[in-house]
Amino acid sequence: MKRSATSQKRGEAGFSLIELGISMLILVIVMGAVFSQINQIQKKTKVESLKLDLTQESREFMDQFARDLHMSGYPTSKMYQNFSGLPSSNYALGLVMAKPSELRFEADIVGDGTVYSVSYKYFASDVNDPNCPCVRRAVTPKDSTVNPVTGYPNAVYYTEIQNVIDPTGMAQGVFTYFQASGDSVDVGSGVDINSAAGQATIQQIDAIKANLNTRSLQFDPHTGQRTVVNSMATIAELEN
Repeated sequence: MKRSATSQKRGEAGFSLIELGISMLILVIVMGAVFSQINQIQKKTKVESLKLDLTQESREFMDQFARDLHMSGYPTSKMYQNFSGLPSSNYALGLVMAKPSELRFEADIVGDGTVYSVSYKYFASDVNDPNCPCVRRAVTPKDSTVNPVTGYPNAVYYTEIQNVIDPTGMAQGVFTYFQASGDSVDVGSGVDINSAAGQATIQQIDAIKANLNTRSLQFDPHTGQRTVVNSMATIAELEN
């Protein structure tokens, strides 16, 4: 009887193979759910971090755009007592070209006495830059011997805003133009100072609005779609 009781106790001690298998299965399911949530949190954190970076990039662009534009046309020729014989490279013409996707103006944006040709331009694509569509900026010392609109074919552009949503078909282009009264100025496909009509249209422009819609390259882990980061706009007045 003692041997039988001992053998029975030994047989009941510990877990059976089936019990261990079920326990392992439950553990795997629980750990799978935990790691799945961790993965989702990591993806969301990465997307939010990218949103923050692009938003900050957009804000810095807007500040730069406003600062540049406020200096457009400075210094003017009228600041000099005898400006009739003054080389044109010593003073800025102000806004020289206005398009829905590009603008160019002259200004002493650094404050060092040098007049620059400043260009902001939307690039729909670039085989060397996967972050386009993008908005780029070029700053070139003014050359009085060239046409202010067409005379800088080799201007070096630097990317300011990445992953811009194509403005084609939108109510507003990257740049929109306004009179002092607040009424919009229709520049069509673009105007410049090389024609009398273009000069007349440009003279009406008192403020320029930059419109930015950016989209991250990362996909939202919940929707599976590329996230529209933000829509940001600023209006800068032509001070000079």
